[in-house]
Amino acid sequence: MSRPTRPLVHAGLLSLFLPPVVVAATHDENNAAHARCAGTTQAGALAPVPADPYPLMAAGWGPESGRGLMASRWAEDWSGVRNAGRAPAFKAMALGDAARLTLSSEVRLRHAVSDNAKLVRGDDFAQTQLRAIVGADLRVDPHLRVYGELGTARVDTRRATATPNFRNDLALQQLFADMHVVGRRDGAGDTLLGVMIGRQEFSDGPRQLISLSDGPNLHRSWNGVRLYAHGARYRVGAFDLRATRLGHGGFDETTDHAEALRGLTASFIVSRGEGPNTYLDPFWFHTTNPRLRVAGRTGRDDRDTIGARLWGRVGAARFDWTAVRQSGNSIDGRRIDAWGIFAVQSLALSDDGWKARMTSRVDVASGGGAYGSGPIRDFHPLYASSNYLGEGQFLGLSNLLMVTPGIALSPTPHTTLSFEYGHARRLRTNDAVYAGGLRAYAGTQDVSGHDVGRLARVSGNWNATPNLSLSMNVEHFATGDALARAGYPSGHYAYVSATYRY
Repeated sequence: MSRPTRPLVHAGLLSLFLPPVVVAATHDENNAAHARCAGTTQAGALAPVPADPYPLMAAGWGPESGRGLMASRWAEDWSGVRNAGRAPAFKAMALGDAARLTLSSEVRLRHAVSDNAKLVRGDDFAQTQLRAIVGADLRVDPHLRVYGELGTARVDTRRATATPNFRNDLALQQLFADMHVVGRRDGAGDTLLGVMIGRQEFSDGPRQLISLSDGPNLHRSWNGVRLYAHGARYRVGAFDLRATRLGHGGFDETTDHAEALRGLTASFIVSRGEGPNTYLDPFWFHTTNPRLRVAGRTGRDDRDTIGARLWGRVGAARFDWTAVRQSGNSIDGRRIDAWGIFAVQSLALSDDGWKARMTSRVDVASGGGAYGSGPIRDFHPLYASSNYLGEGQFLGLSNLLMVTPGIALSPTPHTTLSFEYGHARRLRTNDAVYAGGLRAYAGTQDVSGHDVGRLARVSGNWNATPNLSLSMNVEHFATGDALARAGYPSGHYAYVSATYRY
């Protein structure tokens, strides 16, 4: 038996607003109810949904890529589909009496273009990017499995400056053992207990803080131990992980023992609904980064990030709210005192036709102190989703107030479109404007003005077949006073991509 989930469709910003995409129109009501409101005692017969006593869309195993396939492929269980006689080739193949072997692959081809990349005037480029992944999931018996994954990454231009997660000959992306048991408590249902040991992907937490980093060619991975316990109305997890440091060659990645991610995560059902439940997800992350760069200085950052996420649906309204507090010690031993509030919500205007939804985001992240003395109040978004504020990385979650209305549409059952127009301001004028990765726009700390700019985004996804999806994303960032006075131009970024998953 193994786990995860049917979370929201992962198609850029659309995953914030739209309901799960099921594997086929014939997906039965019982499986759909399990995916939304309750756990399941056996693996899915129509989709690779694993057994888990906790509702699978909230189990913490990462985002869904659509139609039952997961962004982290180890989170799939094809045994139920095989037992039902519906499994495609190379899925849950029998090896002896108990063992099963599943092979998986992913190929993503993306073409990206940018004008004034990172708001550097004249830095224009076009680049074709390739991701190729192969994975193997060996389930030795009902309590033990081993998962391994290899990846390669290619770019056709700007090769000399491409980071190893964009250009990589061959990397051991994941290799871990997963040991688990199911215990039964009288009258309380099943409890799933397990441990994952080795190199693994991790994306349990708000996407404003923790993600797989799906924008680059290769996902982020970690090395260490993850513990989990899942019941019918709760789940808890603990982890102690070290970063994987990639190289450009073949199998030259190493474990960076100095960069650490430790913590606790949990989820509780606050109330049950006809659709998704309402969940409360508290979390604590302790991060150690020996090379954090802020305000032109680089040093060790030890940070505790404590918060809670409340999310679910009430009638036609969906909501996803997170509040975060950060403390600890940063560069030169300076005290950290930072906070963030992120509110994502949408309202269905129609259940027919294009199924329009009004959407909005309000993102507030503290700033200040980096260029002065006293506490550092700049919020650190840790390992945030690369597309939360745009794949162009024009903006970052620090010293920021951003209000982003929009609209999301579903012209067909397998097509999604969205448009949003964000208005960004900085909270403190004596601190810089920040781009993705906590990169400061040099000189903005010395100019006046709160207006950072406006970010327009159009995004779309089409699940052409159960395995092939096509997507596009166009962003235009118009600089406001704070950036224009420091000499920064406007910029834009766009991509089209095709992804095949097997």
